[in-house]
Amino acid sequence: MAVESPILPLEHSAKKPALWPFFVFGIVLLGLFWLATKWMIGGSVGNTDPEEAARSAQRVKNLEELRAEDAAKLNSYEWVDRAKGEVRIPIDVAKSLIVTRLRESEPRPAYPVQAAPAPTANDAAPVQSPVTPDANPATPAAPADDAQPAPATP
Repeated sequence: MAVESPILPLEHSAKKPALWPFFVFGIVLLGLFWLATKWMIGGSVGNTDPEEAARSAQRVKNLEELRAEDAAKLNSYEWVDRAKGEVRIPIDVAKSLIVTRLRESEPRPAYPVQAAPAPTANDAAPVQSPVTPDANPATPAAPADDAQPAPATP
């Protein structure tokens, strides 16, 4: 006689939770966040102070004047200091002069390069092999096969 199991198959016993309430809750939270930020900022951008609008217009005008002045300085010839013989030249001309000068010259380091002094026999440290735990510290370690002797001094 076969005994039937009272446990239902897994597909019938497990019910999937509905996800739409979480989605709606997230949308509501985003809306509340947007409303809170609008309230903290003080409404729309359109209701700014008229004096601030005038100052903003003045800043834009000053920036345009500054850029025009810079463009005029970068693209014109002018004496900087006649006594010292300093002149201002257009930036494009200055770039081409520098590139021509660099192409004609031999490359060299930007700072003085000094060779390191050659080591002397006194400077050379003795070569020691690594110490193993079973080695006797009273006996000196044998030099390694790849160790090179120190150069002799004249």
